[in-house]
Amino acid sequence: MRKLIKVSVAVLFVVSVLSGCAFSDPRIAGTPPPGPSVPADFAQAADEVRTAWGAVSGLAGFDPDNRQWKDMSGTLSSQWLVIVGPDPLHRIAAVDANIGDPTPVSDLVDGTAAADEALTSARDNALSRANSSTGLAAAFWAGLAAGLEQVRLGLTGPYDVAVPPDPTATITVLDEPTSLSHLISRYDESIFAMRSAIGFLDPSDPDQSAFKVVLSALQTDLGTLTDLAISAEVAPAGQGIYELPPGRDHAAAMALLSSAQKSLTEASIVWAASAADPSQATPYVMSNAALAMGFGLGTAAWPGWPDSV
Repeated sequence: MRKLIKVSVAVLFVVSVLSGCAFSDPRIAGTPPPGPSVPADFAQAADEVRTAWGAVSGLAGFDPDNRQWKDMSGTLSSQWLVIVGPDPLHRIAAVDANIGDPTPVSDLVDGTAAADEALTSARDNALSRANSSTGLAAAFWAGLAAGLEQVRLGLTGPYDVAVPPDPTATITVLDEPTSLSHLISRYDESIFAMRSAIGFLDPSDPDQSAFKVVLSALQTDLGTLTDLAISAEVAPAGQGIYELPPGRDHAAAMALLSSAQKSLTEASIVWAASAADPSQATPYVMSNAALAMGFGLGTAAWPGWPDSV
């Protein structure tokens, strides 16, 4: 057991247990109303995701033995069904909607480039909508952008079956200082987890270097967020007490990384939904959603939303 002095709001004094995937949950119970600023053109977003789906599905048709292409195509399909559904912000999917036909692919290099272009465009537009929205709408578009970026990274890296959207899962809007403080708390927690995970790995383990890169990125983010909190006159908190799971091996290290990625992405989404200017928060949504992608961990249709299998 170890104690850390945390830089966050005093009312968010946290005692949490890092056991497998059991990080603290940033949500507060209850269903929030949609934010007052909701981009109206879901049709454009549907076209963008459908185009990306066609390109990725074309790759799946070109190489039907590649399960990863199929998994990525399935993620895009689930996103599209939500966007064209009766209540997109609450991620209620359309029933019996026809997304269309895959885009034929005759060359792997060209097909991959076309998919990358479509995914990049859809991601950038979703992120722009998040930055110009508020509340639940900001969380919706930020999560979609992060999910599209995960699929894009899967074009050249690992990608596992994504957690599908759960229409019963919700994001609760907090006051902005509290949401920022909560994110800082999750960074404190995750940095402790990553330091411990590195200690679980054998010194000769090739994953050592990747874990150290993750740790360095988290430390940099924490410094930036702490400076932001100080400039916003957010008061420092008390102590946090963290415990580690009993395992001390590679599997335990990977479980800590997966838990850190999920915890940080969820807390980042809550900040995006709570912020007056979501553009401060969305870069953290994107970076945290990609944090464990090098290991194929944390894939979801809407990263940051508290969905579960």
